[in-house]
Amino acid sequence: MALVSDHPLYLLGLRFPLRLRVTVRQGYVTLHNEITTKKLASGDSFVVPAFLRFACDVMPGRGKPAVFTLALEADETDEAPDGHGGGKRWSQALAQHIFDTPQGKWTAARLAALWQVTPHKARARLFAEGEALLSLVREQRLAHALHTAAQGHGDGDAARDLAQVAAGSGFASIPAFCDACVDVAGIRPSLFLRGQGAVSRAVSTAAPG
Repeated sequence: MALVSDHPLYLLGLRFPLRLRVTVRQGYVTLHNEITTKKLASGDSFVVPAFLRFACDVMPGRGKPAVFTLALEADETDEAPDGHGGGKRWSQALAQHIFDTPQGKWTAARLAALWQVTPHKARARLFAEGEALLSLVREQRLAHALHTAAQGHGDGDAARDLAQVAAGSGFASIPAFCDACVDVAGIRPSLFLRGQGAVSRAVSTAAPG
């Protein structure tokens, strides 16, 4: 399925542990970071490199909502020494672990056990790469929520779907999830409130891609 929006969206600071393919089924999407900009229209797709922070501007078409998908793509280059986003070996590896198990209790002690170092050393590795544990956990939980919502596995009850996405992505409560939406990506949680029926109707009217 897909993410659907009737209004312009400006998602900031998105980052996924693996390559992300953004596909536009309807409307327009502009991907950009500090270096480059890529504009996509209906039927277009583009792969964002692993662990690259980017923004995503979504614009509906004339009288029709914007419809787009987010799909992770594994690639052997993601495992290569130079394949880590910006040389952030430890941070990207941790991001992948958090994304895979967002409901886990991600503490310095757990990270230390994972890396077989002291908690101080574990934090130091992240700090050296310009990252912080709590911020990375929050970011990747939201990335997981966006990816989950894009798969469209809801039952049509918007409130229940929102609660399931939040809990399934490791957030302790809906308010905590809503705060992360605004603080991390600059979006309102309403993006997740489209029931399955609304998504299905929007996709059925989208141009083939």
